[in-house]
Amino acid sequence: MSKRQHSHLDVDRIGKRPRRVPKKHLYLVLDDWHKGFSIHKIDVDALQDATTELHYGFPDPAALRLAAPVNRLHMDFAAMGSNIFITTNPCSPNTPTLVFDTETAGLTMGPRPPIQIIDTTTFTVATGGMLYALTHRHVHEQHSFEAMSWAPMDNDEPWPSPTMRWSWKSVPSPPPFAMDDVITSYALHPDGHTIFMSAHDLRYHHLPKGTFSFDTRNSKWRCHGDWALPFQGQAYFDNGLDAWVGLHKDGYICSCEVASRSSTSAVEPEWKVTKEKLFLKDPERRLDFARASLAYMGDGSFCLVEVVLRKGVEFKCAFGDRGCVLHMSTFGLKYDRRGELQTTRHHTNSYVVSKYLPTVSPQVFWM
Repeated sequence: MSKRQHSHLDVDRIGKRPRRVPKKHLYLVLDDWHKGFSIHKIDVDALQDATTELHYGFPDPAALRLAAPVNRLHMDFAAMGSNIFITTNPCSPNTPTLVFDTETAGLTMGPRPPIQIIDTTTFTVATGGMLYALTHRHVHEQHSFEAMSWAPMDNDEPWPSPTMRWSWKSVPSPPPFAMDDVITSYALHPDGHTIFMSAHDLRYHHLPKGTFSFDTRNSKWRCHGDWALPFQGQAYFDNGLDAWVGLHKDGYICSCEVASRSSTSAVEPEWKVTKEKLFLKDPERRLDFARASLAYMGDGSFCLVEVVLRKGVEFKCAFGDRGCVLHMSTFGLKYDRRGELQTTRHHTNSYVVSKYLPTVSPQVFWM
Protein backbone atom coordinates (compact mmCIF):
# COMPACT_ATOMS: atom_id res chain seq x y z
CA MET A 1 0.00 0.00 0.00
CA SER A 2 1.36 3.43 -0.91
CA LYS A 3 2.21 5.95 1.75
CA ARG A 4 -0.39 8.36 0.36
CA GLN A 5 -3.16 5.77 0.61
CA HIS A 6 -2.05 4.63 4.06
CA SER A 7 -2.23 8.18 5.37
CA HIS A 8 -6.03 8.08 5.03
CA LEU A 9 -6.58 4.87 6.99
CA ASP A 10 -6.82 4.43 10.73
CA VAL A 11 -7.53 1.54 13.05
CA ASP A 12 -10.71 1.40 15.11
CA ARG A 13 -10.65 1.09 18.88
CA ILE A 14 -10.65 -2.72 18.96
CA GLY A 15 -7.84 -2.83 16.41
CA LYS A 16 -9.55 -5.27 14.00
CA ARG A 17 -10.72 -3.25 11.03
CA PRO A 18 -9.14 -0.16 9.49
CA ARG A 19 -11.51 2.74 8.97
CA ARG A 20 -11.11 5.50 6.45
CA VAL A 21 -10.24 8.91 7.86
CA PRO A 22 -11.78 11.75 5.81
CA LYS A 23 -9.13 13.24 3.58
CA LYS A 24 -8.55 16.95 4.11
CA HIS A 25 -8.67 19.50 1.31
CA LEU A 26 -7.98 23.16 0.74
CA TYR A 27 -11.10 25.31 0.58
CA LEU A 28 -10.52 28.53 -1.31
CA VAL A 29 -12.96 31.45 -1.01
CA LEU A 30 -13.05 33.92 -3.92
CA ASP A 31 -15.28 36.78 -5.09
CA ASP A 32 -15.04 35.37 -8.61
CA TRP A 33 -18.52 35.87 -10.05
CA HIS A 34 -20.62 38.97 -10.48
CA LYS A 35 -23.38 37.90 -8.08
CA GLY A 36 -21.29 36.75 -5.13
CA PHE A 37 -18.70 34.28 -3.89
CA SER A 38 -17.47 30.75 -4.64
CA ILE A 39 -15.86 28.13 -2.42
CA HIS A 40 -13.47 25.88 -4.36
CA LYS A 41 -12.45 22.45 -3.03
CA ILE A 42 -8.87 21.64 -4.02
CA ASP A 43 -6.98 18.36 -3.69
CA VAL A 44 -3.50 19.31 -2.50
CA ASP A 45 -1.98 16.15 -4.03
CA ALA A 46 -3.29 17.10 -7.46
CA LEU A 47 -2.10 20.65 -6.88
CA GLN A 48 1.47 19.54 -6.23
CA ASP A 49 1.44 17.15 -9.21
CA ALA A 50 0.20 19.82 -11.67
CA THR A 51 2.42 21.84 -13.97
CA THR A 52 3.44 25.37 -13.03
CA GLU A 53 2.15 26.94 -16.25
CA LEU A 54 -0.67 29.49 -16.15
CA HIS A 55 -4.09 27.83 -15.80
CA TYR A 56 -7.39 29.35 -16.90
CA GLY A 57 -9.78 28.65 -14.06
CA PHE A 58 -9.92 25.53 -11.89
CA PRO A 59 -10.29 21.95 -13.18
CA ASP A 60 -13.44 21.28 -11.12
CA PRO A 61 -16.61 23.32 -10.57
CA ALA A 62 -16.92 25.25 -7.33
CA ALA A 63 -18.06 23.23 -4.31
CA LEU A 64 -20.46 26.03 -3.40
CA ARG A 65 -21.59 29.29 -5.00
CA LEU A 66 -23.23 32.00 -2.91
CA ALA A 67 -25.25 34.88 -4.31
CA ALA A 68 -24.99 38.01 -2.19
CA PRO A 69 -28.34 39.35 -0.94
CA VAL A 70 -27.07 42.84 -1.80
CA ASN A 71 -25.19 43.38 -5.07
CA ARG A 72 -21.42 43.79 -4.70
CA LEU A 73 -21.53 43.36 -0.91
CA HIS A 74 -18.76 41.44 0.84
CA MET A 75 -19.37 38.37 2.98
CA ASP A 76 -17.58 37.10 6.09
CA PHE A 77 -16.11 33.57 6.26
CA ALA A 78 -14.71 31.70 9.26
CA ALA A 79 -13.79 28.03 9.76
CA MET A 80 -14.03 25.64 12.70
CA GLY A 81 -13.72 21.86 12.52
CA SER A 82 -15.31 20.73 9.26
CA ASN A 83 -17.61 23.77 9.04
CA ILE A 84 -17.30 27.07 7.20
CA PHE A 85 -19.49 29.78 8.73
CA ILE A 86 -20.75 32.37 6.25
CA THR A 87 -22.32 35.72 7.11
CA THR A 88 -23.98 36.64 3.84
CA ASN A 89 -24.82 40.23 4.79
CA PRO A 90 -22.45 41.41 7.53
CA CYS A 91 -24.05 44.86 7.53
CA SER A 92 -27.48 43.61 8.63
CA PRO A 93 -28.32 42.57 12.23
CA ASN A 94 -31.12 40.32 10.94
CA THR A 95 -28.96 38.09 8.76
CA PRO A 96 -28.57 34.44 9.84
CA THR A 97 -25.31 32.62 9.31
CA LEU A 98 -25.00 29.82 6.77
CA VAL A 99 -23.01 26.74 7.79
CA PHE A 100 -21.30 24.71 5.07
CA ASP A 101 -20.25 21.23 6.27
CA THR A 102 -17.27 20.27 4.15
CA GLU A 103 -17.52 16.58 5.09
CA THR A 104 -21.07 16.17 3.81
CA ALA A 105 -21.24 19.15 1.40
CA GLY A 106 -24.41 20.08 3.28
CA LEU A 107 -25.60 23.64 3.80
CA THR A 108 -27.74 24.68 6.76
CA MET A 109 -28.79 27.76 8.70
CA GLY A 110 -26.64 28.93 11.56
CA PRO A 111 -26.98 31.45 14.39
CA ARG A 112 -27.74 35.09 13.83
CA PRO A 113 -24.56 37.03 14.66
CA PRO A 114 -24.80 39.29 17.71
CA ILE A 115 -25.09 43.00 17.08
CA GLN A 116 -21.58 43.52 18.45
CA ILE A 117 -19.94 41.78 15.50
CA ILE A 118 -22.05 43.19 12.66
CA ASP A 119 -19.57 44.57 10.11
CA THR A 120 -16.91 44.83 12.81
CA THR A 121 -15.01 41.55 13.14
CA THR A 122 -11.27 42.05 13.52
CA PHE A 123 -10.36 38.36 13.55
CA THR A 124 -11.70 34.90 14.38
CA VAL A 125 -9.84 31.93 15.84
CA ALA A 126 -11.18 28.45 16.61
CA THR A 127 -10.13 26.35 19.59
CA GLY A 128 -11.73 23.93 22.02
CA GLY A 129 -14.98 23.71 20.06
CA MET A 130 -15.44 27.50 20.25
CA LEU A 131 -15.10 30.16 17.58
CA TYR A 132 -13.82 33.41 19.11
CA ALA A 133 -14.38 36.74 17.37
CA LEU A 134 -12.74 39.98 18.45
CA THR A 135 -14.64 43.02 17.27
CA HIS A 136 -13.95 46.71 16.96
CA ARG A 137 -17.04 48.59 15.84
CA HIS A 138 -15.60 52.01 15.08
CA VAL A 139 -12.67 54.18 16.08
CA HIS A 140 -13.21 55.57 19.60
CA GLU A 141 -15.53 52.66 20.52
CA GLN A 142 -14.66 49.79 22.82
CA HIS A 143 -13.72 46.30 21.60
CA SER A 144 -15.80 43.24 22.45
CA PHE A 145 -14.95 39.54 22.49
CA GLU A 146 -17.62 37.04 21.43
CA ALA A 147 -17.64 33.23 21.36
CA MET A 148 -19.77 30.81 19.37
CA SER A 149 -20.27 27.17 20.35
CA TRP A 150 -22.59 24.18 19.94
CA ALA A 151 -24.66 24.64 23.10
CA PRO A 152 -27.92 23.38 24.65
CA MET A 153 -31.07 25.28 23.78
CA ASP A 154 -33.40 26.82 26.33
CA ASN A 155 -36.04 24.41 27.62
CA ASP A 156 -38.84 26.98 27.58
CA GLU A 157 -39.39 26.81 23.81
CA PRO A 158 -43.17 26.67 23.12
CA TRP A 159 -42.76 24.12 20.34
CA PRO A 160 -40.68 20.96 19.78
CA SER A 161 -37.15 21.89 18.77
CA PRO A 162 -33.62 20.43 18.71
CA THR A 163 -31.87 20.24 22.04
CA MET A 164 -28.61 21.73 20.71
CA ARG A 165 -27.72 24.63 18.42
CA TRP A 166 -24.93 27.04 17.51
CA SER A 167 -25.14 30.11 19.70
CA TRP A 168 -23.11 33.22 20.55
CA LYS A 169 -22.25 34.66 23.94
CA SER A 170 -20.01 37.47 25.15
CA VAL A 171 -16.77 36.55 26.89
CA PRO A 172 -17.08 37.54 30.58
CA SER A 173 -13.81 39.49 30.70
CA PRO A 174 -13.73 42.50 28.33
CA PRO A 175 -10.63 42.92 26.12
CA PRO A 176 -7.92 45.11 27.66
CA PHE A 177 -7.48 47.22 24.52
CA ALA A 178 -7.99 50.96 24.30
CA MET A 179 -10.59 52.35 21.92
CA ASP A 180 -7.93 53.46 19.41
CA ASP A 181 -6.02 50.15 19.45
CA VAL A 182 -5.98 47.93 16.37
CA ILE A 183 -5.02 44.23 16.41
CA THR A 184 -2.26 43.54 13.89
CA SER A 185 -1.33 39.90 14.61
CA TYR A 186 -2.56 36.90 16.57
CA ALA A 187 -1.74 33.24 17.14
CA LEU A 188 -2.97 30.26 19.14
CA HIS A 189 -0.46 28.90 21.65
CA PRO A 190 0.43 25.19 21.18
CA ASP A 191 -1.35 24.49 24.49
CA GLY A 192 -4.57 24.86 22.50
CA HIS A 193 -6.34 27.28 24.84
CA THR A 194 -4.26 30.50 24.97
CA ILE A 195 -4.74 33.13 22.26
CA PHE A 196 -1.97 35.70 21.80
CA MET A 197 -2.65 39.00 20.05
CA SER A 198 -0.66 42.18 19.43
CA ALA A 199 -2.08 45.70 19.33
CA HIS A 200 -0.92 49.01 17.89
CA ASP A 201 -2.36 52.42 18.67
CA LEU A 202 -4.21 53.54 15.54
CA ARG A 203 -2.75 57.02 15.96
CA TYR A 204 0.86 55.78 16.06
CA HIS A 205 1.05 52.71 13.83
CA HIS A 206 4.83 52.43 14.11
CA LEU A 207 4.66 52.00 17.89
CA PRO A 208 3.38 48.69 19.31
CA LYS A 209 0.92 49.00 22.16
CA GLY A 210 1.78 45.53 23.44
CA THR A 211 1.09 41.82 23.24
CA PHE A 212 -1.68 40.22 25.30
CA SER A 213 -2.99 36.71 25.80
CA PHE A 214 -6.43 35.34 26.62
CA ASP A 215 -6.86 32.01 28.44
CA THR A 216 -10.06 30.37 27.17
CA ARG A 217 -10.27 28.12 30.27
CA ASN A 218 -10.73 30.91 32.79
CA SER A 219 -11.42 33.96 30.54
CA LYS A 220 -8.42 35.83 31.95
CA TRP A 221 -6.23 38.33 30.10
CA ARG A 222 -2.51 38.88 30.59
CA CYS A 223 -0.15 41.57 29.26
CA HIS A 224 3.23 40.21 28.11
CA GLY A 225 5.11 43.42 27.28
CA ASP A 226 5.16 46.43 24.98
CA TRP A 227 6.38 44.46 21.95
CA ALA A 228 4.44 43.04 18.99
CA LEU A 229 4.39 39.69 17.23
CA PRO A 230 6.18 40.10 13.86
CA PHE A 231 3.31 38.90 11.68
CA GLN A 232 0.52 40.35 9.63
CA GLY A 233 -2.71 38.64 10.64
CA GLN A 234 -2.84 35.04 11.86
CA ALA A 235 0.18 32.82 12.57
CA TYR A 236 0.22 29.03 13.08
CA PHE A 237 2.31 26.77 15.29
CA ASP A 238 4.69 24.45 13.39
CA ASN A 239 5.79 21.58 15.61
CA GLY A 240 8.86 20.82 13.46
CA LEU A 241 10.21 24.35 13.89
CA ASP A 242 8.81 24.69 17.43
CA ALA A 243 7.72 28.16 16.36
CA TRP A 244 4.83 30.24 15.10
CA VAL A 245 4.80 30.82 11.33
CA GLY A 246 3.06 33.73 9.62
CA LEU A 247 3.27 36.38 6.93
CA HIS A 248 5.80 39.16 7.38
CA LYS A 249 5.64 42.52 5.67
CA ASP A 250 7.00 42.99 2.14
CA GLY A 251 6.34 39.41 1.08
CA TYR A 252 8.39 37.20 3.39
CA ILE A 253 7.52 34.22 5.58
CA CYS A 254 8.40 34.58 9.25
CA SER A 255 8.99 32.16 12.11
CA CYS A 256 8.81 33.33 15.70
CA GLU A 257 9.69 31.76 19.04
CA VAL A 258 6.52 30.90 20.95
CA ALA A 259 5.94 33.39 23.74
CA SER A 260 5.67 32.19 27.33
CA ARG A 261 2.15 32.13 28.71
CA SER A 262 3.25 33.32 32.14
CA SER A 263 6.12 35.75 31.67
CA THR A 264 6.04 39.50 31.17
CA SER A 265 9.05 40.90 29.36
CA ALA A 266 10.11 44.05 27.52
CA VAL A 267 12.05 41.86 25.09
CA GLU A 268 10.15 40.39 22.14
CA PRO A 269 10.67 36.72 21.19
CA GLU A 270 13.35 35.88 18.64
CA TRP A 271 12.12 35.69 15.03
CA LYS A 272 13.49 35.05 11.54
CA VAL A 273 12.36 35.60 7.94
CA THR A 274 13.04 33.77 4.68
CA LYS A 275 15.54 35.33 2.27
CA GLU A 276 13.25 34.98 -0.74
CA LYS A 277 9.85 36.57 -1.17
CA LEU A 278 6.84 34.32 -1.55
CA PHE A 279 4.31 37.09 -2.22
CA LEU A 280 4.29 40.78 -3.18
CA LYS A 281 7.02 39.98 -5.70
CA ASP A 282 5.85 42.50 -8.32
CA PRO A 283 4.75 45.86 -6.84
CA GLU A 284 3.25 46.98 -10.16
CA ARG A 285 0.75 44.08 -10.10
CA ARG A 286 -0.18 44.45 -6.45
CA LEU A 287 -3.81 45.00 -5.42
CA ASP A 288 -3.58 47.43 -2.52
CA PHE A 289 -6.46 46.11 -0.39
CA ALA A 290 -6.25 42.39 -1.23
CA ARG A 291 -3.97 40.63 1.25
CA ALA A 292 -2.36 37.22 0.98
CA SER A 293 -3.81 34.35 3.02
CA LEU A 294 -1.94 31.52 4.74
CA ALA A 295 -3.20 28.09 5.82
CA TYR A 296 -1.34 25.44 7.83
CA MET A 297 -1.87 21.90 6.51
CA GLY A 298 0.00 20.05 9.27
CA ASP A 299 3.25 18.06 9.00
CA GLY A 300 5.20 21.27 8.37
CA SER A 301 3.28 22.14 5.19
CA PHE A 302 1.67 25.47 4.32
CA CYS A 303 -0.46 26.95 1.57
CA LEU A 304 -0.23 30.61 0.56
CA VAL A 305 -2.68 32.33 -1.80
CA GLU A 306 -2.41 35.80 -3.32
CA VAL A 307 -4.38 37.65 -6.02
CA VAL A 308 -2.54 40.09 -8.31
CA LEU A 309 -3.25 42.01 -11.49
CA ARG A 310 -2.99 39.99 -14.66
CA LYS A 311 -0.10 41.07 -16.87
CA GLY A 312 -1.12 43.74 -19.34
CA VAL A 313 -4.29 44.65 -17.41
CA GLU A 314 -4.65 48.11 -15.89
CA PHE A 315 -6.01 48.47 -12.37
CA LYS A 316 -9.22 50.16 -13.54
CA CYS A 317 -9.96 47.15 -15.80
CA ALA A 318 -8.99 44.43 -13.33
CA PHE A 319 -12.35 43.96 -11.61
CA GLY A 320 -14.57 41.86 -13.82
CA ASP A 321 -14.03 38.90 -16.09
CA ARG A 322 -10.55 37.32 -15.84
CA GLY A 323 -8.63 40.45 -14.91
CA CYS A 324 -6.56 38.89 -12.12
CA VAL A 325 -4.22 35.98 -11.40
CA LEU A 326 -4.34 33.83 -8.28
CA HIS A 327 -0.99 32.44 -7.10
CA MET A 328 -1.36 29.34 -4.92
CA SER A 329 1.88 28.11 -3.34
CA THR A 330 2.53 25.09 -1.15
CA PHE A 331 5.77 24.83 0.79
CA GLY A 332 7.54 23.62 3.90
CA LEU A 333 10.08 25.36 6.13
CA LYS A 334 13.32 24.40 7.84
CA TYR A 335 16.38 25.95 9.43
CA ASP A 336 19.62 25.46 7.53
CA ARG A 337 23.02 24.77 9.13
CA ARG A 338 23.49 28.46 9.88
CA GLY A 339 20.08 28.67 11.53
CA GLU A 340 18.54 30.64 8.66
CA LEU A 341 14.90 30.06 7.73
CA GLN A 342 14.37 28.63 4.25
CA THR A 343 11.55 27.09 2.24
CA THR A 344 11.40 23.47 1.07
CA ARG A 345 9.13 21.61 -1.36
CA HIS A 346 8.05 24.94 -2.85
CA HIS A 347 5.48 24.59 -5.65
CA THR A 348 3.33 27.36 -7.16
CA ASN A 349 0.28 27.15 -9.41
CA SER A 350 -1.19 30.26 -11.02
CA TYR A 351 -4.79 30.64 -12.20
CA VAL A 352 -6.47 33.34 -14.26
CA VAL A 353 -9.52 34.33 -12.18
CA SER A 354 -12.26 36.91 -12.10
CA LYS A 355 -12.53 39.35 -9.21
CA TYR A 356 -15.30 41.83 -8.46
CA LEU A 357 -14.65 43.42 -5.05
CA PRO A 358 -11.43 45.48 -4.71
CA THR A 359 -11.33 45.34 -0.89
CA VAL A 360 -11.93 41.58 -0.55
CA SER A 361 -9.00 39.20 -0.10
CA PRO A 362 -8.94 35.49 -0.96
CA GLN A 363 -9.20 33.11 1.99
CA VAL A 364 -7.94 29.56 2.23
CA PHE A 365 -8.83 26.94 4.85
CA TRP A 366 -7.43 23.44 5.45
CA MET A 367 -10.19 21.10 6.59
